Amino acid sequence: MKFVGVAATDPTWNFPVIIGTLKRKDSINDDLERLKEMLDFGIAAFAIGYPMQSNGEEGSFMPVIRGFERRLKEIYPDIPFFGVDEFRSSEEAVVIKNIHAKNYREKKRSGVIDSTAAAIILERFMGSADFKKLKESCMGI
Repeated sequence: MKFVGVAATDPTWNFPVIIGTLKRKDSINDDLERLKEMLDFGIAAFAIGYPMQSNGEEGSFMPVIRGFERRLKEIYPDIPFFGVDEFRSSEEAVVIKNIHAKNYREKKRSGVIDSTAAAIILERFMGSADFKKLKESCMGI
């Protein structure tokens, strides 16, 4: 987990927008500070990508994600959190960005794959009933 992709909805809540990539450091506190700087707009909710396996069980990296989520909840206690299955989102990002073996490492280091995967995960959430309820309550629809 060297990178954390960050995405948000557009102002009308109709499509995901890539914000960028948080390049992780050794300190989670430093990571969270940089994330707060990236999110310099109103936050209605967090959709966190959960690393699931093809059989639907949690992946081995899930404890790290839960720890990151727990720390975010400490900073944003009044904001709802939603877990979204991120299975194969990175592979989808590779296809969308037309990344090949010769440029994979460069794209991975630059955060292109992770930020695109974040938009894919957000798009998945945007298709859920939870998102529709959130949008209705926040936009007064």
